[in-house]
Amino acid sequence: MKELILNVLKSEIEKSTGCTDPGSVTLAASRAVRELGAVPEKVTVTVSPNLFKNGVSVGVPGTGKRGLDIAAALGCFIDKSEEGLAVLDYVTPDILKKAEAFLEEGGIQVTYAEFPDPLFIHAVAKGGGHEAIVDIAADYSNIIHIEKDGKTSVDKDFAKPDESKDHFLKYGLKELYDCILTMELDELKFLLDFAEVNLAAARTGLGDKTLRLGKSLTALDDNSSIESNRVSAKARAMAAAAGEARMQGLIVPIMAIAGSGNHGITNFIGVKVVADELGADTLTTARALCISSMITVYIKGYVKRMTAFCGCSIAAATGVAAASVYLLGGSFEQGVVAMQSLIGTLGGMFCDGAKESCALKLSTAAMMAVQFAYMAVDGVGLPAGVGVIGNTIEDTFYNLGQLNNPGMVETDRVIVKLIERSRSQRRGQ
Repeated sequence: MKELILNVLKSEIEKSTGCTDPGSVTLAASRAVRELGAVPEKVTVTVSPNLFKNGVSVGVPGTGKRGLDIAAALGCFIDKSEEGLAVLDYVTPDILKKAEAFLEEGGIQVTYAEFPDPLFIHAVAKGGGHEAIVDIAADYSNIIHIEKDGKTSVDKDFAKPDESKDHFLKYGLKELYDCILTMELDELKFLLDFAEVNLAAARTGLGDKTLRLGKSLTALDDNSSIESNRVSAKARAMAAAAGEARMQGLIVPIMAIAGSGNHGITNFIGVKVVADELGADTLTTARALCISSMITVYIKGYVKRMTAFCGCSIAAATGVAAASVYLLGGSFEQGVVAMQSLIGTLGGMFCDGAKESCALKLSTAAMMAVQFAYMAVDGVGLPAGVGVIGNTIEDTFYNLGQLNNPGMVETDRVIVKLIERSRSQRRGQ
């Protein structure tokens, strides 16, 4: 079981520069142009509605621009598809200039349509009398289909579940939790390194003169004498600073988890701040990071990559709540109370795409996760078996999955329509 946990976490954590949604569009366009082997004349990218929702308003690193059009255009001039979601590390002023010119010439078309999977990108590059097609599905860097001039070189069945992730759901949460408590520092050091990457993004956000959120939140509670308030406020401020930097399009690498950089910010920064504020030793901190990361991935096994509600709130922050209880010296059972309380409170926070408000949502979730941990250790929390809270924590995770799909499928469609309506109104001004 130990090997399973470590292998799954290593496969589920990936470096990402910028938001994963535009990053995956850049990746698809980059690979399509590489396969084309010629100067592109036209690149058309069609994405699933969920990906459109998540990518249409967010800042793209190194560009000062937002959305999927510039992301696709950059991919036409960055031949680094082997870098996966770190492809946007390679934006330069010269590449940006070429991408902007290609956009101005009408070389890029981005639209959305229904696909078999909520996470889907279909990129078509044409030029020199040739055509190349690249499809990404089920995960942001998972290229499932490549063809050129009708000849297929890659064709994978994206509908097959990732068996390693499914293995998590074959175990009760406590079995996995108890196994983590037997792990040693040399096995978990990579999680400490990943946490430092995300904390560096927070420091960048705090130090950037154009960004205000992290600094504002720091000032609100900087002098609190109550430990729970001070620790939760610090988690909120640091998570907000990293989230704002990422959503605004600063060039900050982030360790994403379960396909989301914002999940990674919530997960790693939330836990590491609590550990640092409490003076936890290195091994305890590493185990806490593993607990939170495992729970984040475990929940996403039920709710999947794309959700109509805020995944930072119901997945990553839930992991932070349990890990914070552990750091406070609490039991697994108290961790369950904290997780149930968080889900019962924030489960209805909808997702309306990646943008600045994500920094507010994820930082609020991180703060509340820490507060619910303190409350749970003090014997306070929501009871099991009420509302969407199940009789067991696994039942609650199952309920979240059902709420997402089929429960909120129509909600997601309406959100996409509202986003498109706002965009149309802006274009008409």
